[in-house]
Amino acid sequence: MTDNLTNIISAAVAAKMTPDFIEKEVNSRVEKLVVECIDKSFRSYSDTAKQIEEAVAAALKVEKLDLPSYGAMVTAMLKTQIETVVSPLVAGRLAEDMEELLHLAPAEVTLSDIAKYMREEHESEEKWGDVITVILEESLYGSRWLYLDDREHHDERNKHSCQHRLLLKEDGTISGGWIDGADMSKKAWFGRSHGLTQRLRAYIACNTEIILDIENVVTSVGDY
Repeated sequence: MTDNLTNIISAAVAAKMTPDFIEKEVNSRVEKLVVECIDKSFRSYSDTAKQIEEAVAAALKVEKLDLPSYGAMVTAMLKTQIETVVSPLVAGRLAEDMEELLHLAPAEVTLSDIAKYMREEHESEEKWGDVITVILEESLYGSRWLYLDDREHHDERNKHSCQHRLLLKEDGTISGGWIDGADMSKKAWFGRSHGLTQRLRAYIACNTEIILDIENVVTSVGDY
């Protein structure tokens, strides 16, 4: 009885394993896999090259498929799927990331707009008093230091405790300093950041000019 059942199952499986059936099923699943991999790989534009390479390499591995007689066919199908699906998805994701980057980093931004953005979250939480830090300090050869912290307020004596310390060139672009306490000249950024950190990274990437349009920046919110 057991042998008969085994023979019946084997015959049914063999009947299903036609080239047309395999091609149809593999195409369907590979396309879904590729789309998911591309979507995952573009969660951050900062590390796309490495992640794309890893995703494509992973997608091309077919040695673990327990279908040795169909290995060549599956490999060819994978190559075709990647060429037809990956290219437009990559182009689309890159376009979206560039649009987001340019939105975050215009050609120029005013210091008052930066301060306004820093205060917004505190205003929505109905806080009051000094809640952010914006300190501007003259430096050598026309450059200036800009100290920013959107999490807490520091006075002049404690400005080096600020979350971000930026050296601005005479034209207002960022030439060095620290972001989130990390030295810009030594740190390689990977992954997506948020809030003010994300915007400052975008300003650096796009060489955004920070216009110092105000001296006495409002650092408080609420009835203060």
